[in-house]
Amino acid sequence: MEIPAHPRGAKAHGLYMSNDDESIKIPAMIVKEEGFHEVKKAIKTYKWNDEDFLLSTYPKNGTNFMWEIMTMLLRGTSEYIKDFKTLCMVDLFPVTKLESEGLFRSPKVLNTHYRLEGLPAEFSGRKTVMVLRNPKDVCLSYYHMESRLMWEKVGNVDGSFKTMNLSDYMKIFLYGQDVPFGNFFAYLEYMWSLRDNPNVHVVFYEDLVLNPVETIQKLNDFMDTKRSPELIQQIADVTSFDKMQQGKSDQGYDNMALLKMLRTDKDTMKKTLKLMFRKGKVGDWKNGFTVAENELFDAFLEEWTKGKDIPFKYE
Repeated sequence: MEIPAHPRGAKAHGLYMSNDDESIKIPAMIVKEEGFHEVKKAIKTYKWNDEDFLLSTYPKNGTNFMWEIMTMLLRGTSEYIKDFKTLCMVDLFPVTKLESEGLFRSPKVLNTHYRLEGLPAEFSGRKTVMVLRNPKDVCLSYYHMESRLMWEKVGNVDGSFKTMNLSDYMKIFLYGQDVPFGNFFAYLEYMWSLRDNPNVHVVFYEDLVLNPVETIQKLNDFMDTKRSPELIQQIADVTSFDKMQQGKSDQGYDNMALLKMLRTDKDTMKKTLKLMFRKGKVGDWKNGFTVAENELFDAFLEEWTKGKDIPFKYE
């Protein structure tokens, strides 16, 4: 089987996120090369604040939802968070600037798409929430995001994302190792190995969608935020997909200084958010996969022995 190259893979730019001694290297996600170097330097020198939490998710696994919920719990509110979530994403924004610029006070939720073994030891053993989603829905959602976001916002020189079909993308998703943030299944294998660590709380995206109140209550217990059942219900209500999609897209982004710091503008930020929130449905892969594509996916899962005990929900 011929595996297409990812247009933004490390073979194209040669950049990797790595642990302290660089024994583990994960293909980097970059928008601009100079920005990545600044981000990596910040990660290497950051000193953890014990009041904070780490949110670890692969792309399209509910990052925005979980960050919003965790931050609501920390702040004791069910109002949408008006601060820029991107500032707390250590993959895209220099984390050392948060305190030096007075942008986010602790306690806060930092988040990353890299598997934790590829980050410095400073990020290991922290109070961590990981969110996992069934691979089929991740693949379909990631395809739609990358094919639109990479072309419309980031762009790629040869235009291959604009014309790439789902079948070719699926081969990259299943078998490609040279992809931004690393292969999804390598991510799952390492992160699932941490599940019994008392400092790690595992949330399945499907539970967040199908049983939000109970899921948020367990998160409240793990974070020891001691929020009332009433507030947990309110948070569950406002973070349903449809309400979040509308509420976050309508949110104002008028802080020009922050937009400049993020190397973007108001219109681009709003456009990016709309691309981030597509459907959020459990089992939407059934509406996107052909019979042949599903057979290819199932054949891979049958051979992927290391993930047999992960209780994914596919519908």
